[in-house]
Amino acid sequence: MIISILGWIPYPPSQKEDELEGLKTVRTIADLPAPAETSVHIITPPKVTLSILEQAKALGVPALWLQPGAEDEAVIAYIKENGLEDKTIYGGPCILVEGDGILRSLA
Repeated sequence: MIISILGWIPYPPSQKEDELEGLKTVRTIADLPAPAETSVHIITPPKVTLSILEQAKALGVPALWLQPGAEDEAVIAYIKENGLEDKTIYGGPCILVEGDGILRSLA
């Protein structure tokens, strides 16, 4: 769903559990300790992604990374129409699958 990182501490989302695999969960990105200082990685269906983007814009989230499949034409239109292009990565590789290789290639 949503993976947020604040000082490299992940906050997985859950509507039902307060903790997952020993990590404190959040219900929405508004529940993060400091949303305006947090990068949010989104792994949701496009319909859900739209609502997360609306929340992120309202909360001043500085960086968003949409994983493959989280975007569609409506999501991309929202990003462009709402001035989020400079803070949103989309249409790229899956960070969960290819992240280590991407990081090594930058070294």
